[in-house]
Amino acid sequence: MNRIIVILTVILLQLACMQVASSAENNVMVAMHAYKVVTTAKGTKLVATDAAMPGDTIEYQVTYSNTGATPARDVLATLPVPKAGLAYVPDSAMPATVQASLDGVTYAPMPLVRTITRDGKPVTETVPVAEYRFLRWKLGEIKPGASSTVSSRMRLDSAPVTNVRS
Repeated sequence: MNRIIVILTVILLQLACMQVASSAENNVMVAMHAYKVVTTAKGTKLVATDAAMPGDTIEYQVTYSNTGATPARDVLATLPVPKAGLAYVPDSAMPATVQASLDGVTYAPMPLVRTITRDGKPVTETVPVAEYRFLRWKLGEIKPGASSTVSSRMRLDSAPVTNVRS
């Protein structure tokens, strides 16, 4: 087995998640947690984790909390899908009204589509979810003292991953 360990720092993921677009003076704090999805005789359960092996499914939960005295307006929650062997698990995003992006710039509702040229003619095709690099939710306003959580599952398809906590 390939012993190359891909380090995904929680700091990197948190920085990407902190793309909180709101009023100029927001006090939105971001907390991210990773859970391994474990199958049991009674269904599935989530177990806190900081490492994953090929084939594992990880659920990322990101909570945006307004610690300020005024509402945080027009909040956008962004969750990266690292290229390091992780792939978005379709229909796992919560809330379900989520947009995806291939580049972190242009977002659209899922499933993403693109137009390609085949045999000299334009053809619209669905983009494979393995190519999704970012997920984004429009959280709107978060009142003072309130929070909002988004989550999504990702499957590890290649080298082992370790999350390094700061």
